[in-house]
Amino acid sequence: MCGVAGFTFDAGLRGMERRGRFERPLQRMLAALRHRGPDAQRGLLLDGMALGHTRLAIVDLEGGVQPMRDPATGVTVTFNGEIFNHQELREPLARGYAFRTRSDTEVLLASYLAYGIDCVQSFNGQFAFAIWDPRTRELWLARDRVGICPLFYARTSAGLAFASEAKALFAAGLVTPRLDVASLKQTLQLWSPAEGRSAFEGVCALPPRTVARFASGALELRRYWELDLDDAHIVRRSAREDELEVEALLRDAVRLRLRADVPVGAYLSGGLDSSLLSAIAKLQIGDGLKTFSVKFRNGDFDEREHQARAVAALRTEHATVEVDERAVAEALPEVVWHAEQLLLRAAPAPLLKLSNLVREHGLKVVLTGEGADEIFWGYDLYKETSVRQRWAQEPDSPRWSSLLSRLYPWLGTFARASGMLRESFGVGLDAPDAWDFSHRVRWTAGARLMRLLEPGVAFAAADEDPASSAELAFPTRALGFRALARAQVLEMQTFLSGYLLSAQGDRVLLGHGVEGRFPFLDHRLMQCAARLPDTAKLRGLRDKRILRRIGRRLLPPVLAQRGKFPYRAPVVSGLVGPNAVDWAREALQPSAIRQAGLFDANKVKLLVDKLARGGHASESDASALVAVATGQLLEQMRVAWTRPFRAGPFPAEVEAA
Repeated sequence: MCGVAGFTFDAGLRGMERRGRFERPLQRMLAALRHRGPDAQRGLLLDGMALGHTRLAIVDLEGGVQPMRDPATGVTVTFNGEIFNHQELREPLARGYAFRTRSDTEVLLASYLAYGIDCVQSFNGQFAFAIWDPRTRELWLARDRVGICPLFYARTSAGLAFASEAKALFAAGLVTPRLDVASLKQTLQLWSPAEGRSAFEGVCALPPRTVARFASGALELRRYWELDLDDAHIVRRSAREDELEVEALLRDAVRLRLRADVPVGAYLSGGLDSSLLSAIAKLQIGDGLKTFSVKFRNGDFDEREHQARAVAALRTEHATVEVDERAVAEALPEVVWHAEQLLLRAAPAPLLKLSNLVREHGLKVVLTGEGADEIFWGYDLYKETSVRQRWAQEPDSPRWSSLLSRLYPWLGTFARASGMLRESFGVGLDAPDAWDFSHRVRWTAGARLMRLLEPGVAFAAADEDPASSAELAFPTRALGFRALARAQVLEMQTFLSGYLLSAQGDRVLLGHGVEGRFPFLDHRLMQCAARLPDTAKLRGLRDKRILRRIGRRLLPPVLAQRGKFPYRAPVVSGLVGPNAVDWAREALQPSAIRQAGLFDANKVKLLVDKLARGGHASESDASALVAVATGQLLEQMRVAWTRPFRAGPFPAEVEAA
């Protein structure tokens, strides 16, 4: 993956004037994105349009230089990501287009020239790109189907600016960074800003599966793809036929994602998804597959035993990075700088260290298993939704209590006996057909974090209802889906694209110039999974059933049948108490909390004092602490981003064409 940036300006300026006015802002944007593309940085100043690119060279190392311009038409593209099926698309395009390179970027360019922006329909890939068409003076922006590659934009006095990360907009002086209190509230409840929003005022995220057209000062957005989870499209056939199709598509998804002119490795957590991907990759490339994983010194979070089993079975060349709570806390400032948003979990921090490990071993591409839990219903959220649906139908049955206790054994006898379980999981049982039924429990817990907001911030954001903001992006036709299908739509719309693929995905991978590839998010596989009967994915509390059947043939039984182990990272003792890191000691002082002005200093002090006394930290208290700490860091970053930005000693080459 790479970094893209650009902005419009008045047409008709001569080359020297363009360079004099816009070269430095474009260079500053590219300098802010250098970590995403350490192999090359280059810009073009066209008539009315600045386009820039920072390159992580993976396909056609010599020929894939960007921005790439078609000499006949002047159409120019700056592209972040991969078109995995570019070889298949190239042959028919070559009948009418003379290719000059082997790159997928030129396939994208030729596809646009042949089919217009609807070319995105034919792409199997992960991408965010901008195309400037001087023939019509249109700027097109596009983003992949699930939001793997980021793309932000902002209206400016001269038109529109865009970049892979918001900080590039700030670096150019095109946007003044100001935290959006409505987005802050959304993140506390939904885990990320609502679809289309960022953490900053005036900076929008192009939603996944969307193309945007900017021309004559007007911006139009259009969705080009939807995952169809309608009951009417479920295909009834034998379990064996389902299994064969899923396995064939998964193998092909891995095959396409192994295409590169550099070596491709894999993350291997020791769970079913990453083990399955590594097994398939090993079958396709043979010996020499390099795999990587995180180990935690705290045994409650550690999976090293299962990682060792997978490595022994698959015989990969394995490397690990081991972290403790202090190391996780030390990494959080860098994580927030990359993620550009407040966090409720510290889980991205070890993954930032893991991407560094990958680079140290000479790789810059890894396969990773995100997406399997969304499309094959592996998260506890789906099991919880299923149980609560039954509870709503049979409110007096004792079975729901037993099932929830099995699902969440950490609840303990007290919670089950005292009514806490009913209070927590009984939310919304009177409306089981509601669009957000599946997420009511999680969102209600998240809403409690808003009690920590500074009163002035809470007042300023009083009109914001995060659930209503999420509903705006919820497809109308999904209202008719069954409960678990609605849960999947909502999970992909909020958690997957807004957090998992962003703060915990792209941002910490590209923090060290590593591209993640996600075979489970191949759109053909997602569509196939959507057509499966529910029982192929979930029966009772047994998840990802069809993947487990495939895993039996490729993995040791203990890995194929292993239950879901949520990836989490411990951090509390690294933020408070005697082992707290220096930045956290300072940032969580009442005076620092008051100065930042986001949270109530008295309430934060009560939380910090409670956790500093030691003992078991509840999930909600740990989440609140991470939210406050990363909120403080985000405000510090915002202030830093208001200062003049320098392009550094080696600014990008910029050509006025």
